[in-house]
Amino acid sequence: MAEVVSGVASTLLANLATKSFQEITLACGLKDDVKKFESSLRTIKAYLINAENKQAKNRSIDEWLKQLREALDDAGDILDEIEYEAKLNEVVKMYGSTSTEVCRFFSYTSNPLAFRIRMAHKIKDMKQKMDGKIREGRKLGIVEQHVNTPSMEHNLPWRETASSLPFRVCGRREEKEKIINSLMTQKSQANNIDVISVVGIGGLGKTTLAQMVYNDTQVKANFDTLMWVCVSDDFDVKKLIQRIIHAASKRENVVDANSSLEYMISLLNQTLHGKKFLLVLDDVWNENHNKWDELRNHLLEVGGDKGSKIIVTTRSRKVADIVESNLVMKLKGLPENECWQLFTKCAFQEEKDEEKYPRLKQIGEQIVQKCKGVPLAITTLGCLLRSKCHDENEWRKIRDSEVWNLNQEETDILPSLKLSYNHLPPEVKQCFSYCSCFPKDYEYMAIELIMFWMAHGLLQPTREEEDAEDIGELYIKKLVSTSLLQIEEGYPYHYFDFQNLITFKRFKMHDLVHDVAQLTMKESSKTRTVMQEGQQEASIEWTSDKFNYLRVLHLTKYMESSSLPDDCFATMKKHLRYLHLQAGNCRNLKKLPDSICKLQNLQSLSLRGFDGLQKLCKNMKNLIYLQYLHLEMEITSLSSMNIGRFQQLKFLYLYNCSKLVSVPSVVGRLTTLKKLGFIFCEELVNFEDEEEEEKQHVNLNLQVFFIDGLEKLDALPKWLERATKLQYLRIRTTGIKSLPTRLPMTSLEEFYIVACEELSSLPNMDQTHNLQYLKISYCPELYTRYNKNTGPDWPKIAHIPQCEIALHAY
Repeated sequence: MAEVVSGVASTLLANLATKSFQEITLACGLKDDVKKFESSLRTIKAYLINAENKQAKNRSIDEWLKQLREALDDAGDILDEIEYEAKLNEVVKMYGSTSTEVCRFFSYTSNPLAFRIRMAHKIKDMKQKMDGKIREGRKLGIVEQHVNTPSMEHNLPWRETASSLPFRVCGRREEKEKIINSLMTQKSQANNIDVISVVGIGGLGKTTLAQMVYNDTQVKANFDTLMWVCVSDDFDVKKLIQRIIHAASKRENVVDANSSLEYMISLLNQTLHGKKFLLVLDDVWNENHNKWDELRNHLLEVGGDKGSKIIVTTRSRKVADIVESNLVMKLKGLPENECWQLFTKCAFQEEKDEEKYPRLKQIGEQIVQKCKGVPLAITTLGCLLRSKCHDENEWRKIRDSEVWNLNQEETDILPSLKLSYNHLPPEVKQCFSYCSCFPKDYEYMAIELIMFWMAHGLLQPTREEEDAEDIGELYIKKLVSTSLLQIEEGYPYHYFDFQNLITFKRFKMHDLVHDVAQLTMKESSKTRTVMQEGQQEASIEWTSDKFNYLRVLHLTKYMESSSLPDDCFATMKKHLRYLHLQAGNCRNLKKLPDSICKLQNLQSLSLRGFDGLQKLCKNMKNLIYLQYLHLEMEITSLSSMNIGRFQQLKFLYLYNCSKLVSVPSVVGRLTTLKKLGFIFCEELVNFEDEEEEEKQHVNLNLQVFFIDGLEKLDALPKWLERATKLQYLRIRTTGIKSLPTRLPMTSLEEFYIVACEELSSLPNMDQTHNLQYLKISYCPELYTRYNKNTGPDWPKIAHIPQCEIALHAY
């Protein structure tokens, strides 16, 4: 508990230290009051270090910590209020009329002097609460304690990822061969589908074994179609059929969740009819025989008895019985030699490194024994020890930790995972714990996870040149390097397929790791996050007081009405920073409520699947602190929402905006914009050109630009010539005939061109010193000029390390 409270205190201190907040307190005349509060907060932080060491022996400290957590939460809300009021004043100065400013001046809540007095009183109350907690802490025997926290390494390698099968997998060869042999045999019964079940406790490698089989070349050659569906605890037959269709089609959004079951069955029949398929149902918990029979019968209807097979992974032997398995593979722990082989791959940098460190080898063998043959435990601890740089004392600490003495009901894996958590830097611990706000088996996209952490104030730059997004990426790398997050390979959206760009990478968390995140997550008594995923039905009490302090609202497929109440966001206006709405049954929503324009602190806005929504509120321009904007709607113009007013916008992504015809030139003057993408905006014809005076003194910071499915677009924006920091560029399925002659290439690292049939030449490639990947496919004219064997211009690109020019897919 102490480290959780310490994390909250650290977040508050980091907020107070930001340049923007210091400017706000100075402008509001609150600088001295805030400084005094900050001093008390630093003392509290020092007390919490000592409290962490003593809380296990003194239950009174637990109560003290709970009360302190509430006080710190209240303090955070007051700081939010100060920030909200300052931002609102900024908006009024920019867009408000004289009468608006006069009204605010004579308003008790908005008058600057009244506000300063009111906030000064609240800050003094905060300080008095902190001072009171310090006195109470002394009586409990808590004293100030200071430690130097080492800074986290910034250049963490990506090769330490749990998704790389060749790097992580050891053993299971016999089990793999047995399953493959069963897959290759002809089915024994008519009107049935052979099922192979892989059964075992969490962390034993059931999913990994299924992946080994699924990716085997012999298996791929034996089946027409391979499909992978993660089931988890939601065995909804209709939803599963939708996922099977998507898995068979290798793309999302083939069928909508609101389609009828009959339509889905007909589409499934079109997709799989006459094909011999392999379907993997991963992580099945369903013990309802009727649900399984229903799914199996639907698969049989589409010809599933023609030699097709199903692999089920589950922790439950009862599930294996219900699915009438032809083969049950009950996994046990890895043999000792394979455990050690896996551990050395994770814990040592080079092969045979363990022979150079005989004492570490001895300690490592003792640690491996404690893992009881569970691969997930071995992997997470091995990755943790890898980061300790052969420090013998650190290895001993892991071996001798008291955490191994924890009593576990189901498995002995949690102690090893808790050890990995314990060794995370404090700031990363908070971010890890907050991952538990998402449901199990959720696929996190890096940019969304980062914006989620940012909304909770967990990513605070300590240096002026630092960016919160860069800090978030660093934390994700740390979680990946310790195997607490796993990269999901084979992203279905090819337009996000960049090799070294983290932004669009997908991640999953093993459900046992998710359990650890939940154990370490101590939520506030106030509701800060509302997260509803999938088919979850919920009635939203929009005006409920519990939404007053909401920071994150993430809703998908929940709304049954065709409209939202006008005041639905009014209670959230001071604190909401992250808003994600997915249409579901509300696809025909015509208008967003005006109260969305009052969300002055909003940083991230994502509106997805709103087919009937053609424009946003005219006062969206008030959201001047918006950083992330993702739109999937029938918007006809970006000018109508005053896109140029979003002077802090860093990420703009438009998907399936099928009525958007042009992009205003003002987008080329958004100097904070770093990532820009347009996908399947099929009517998009052009990027408006700039006036000559508009081009002066506007240096763009754009790093990523990607377009796909814009077949009517015949030219890239001219302002792209000023994007001298551009690192990632992807152009796919467009009508583009030529690229800008002055396209900036000096910073470019990855360049992809796909299905641009009329494009006949590349820009000058002499300055591509940083370009690592150039991949071109389905571009016949470019292939003729640049292919390695016969292309006359191949020498112009031959210096690029990863260069692939293919007439078809690469």
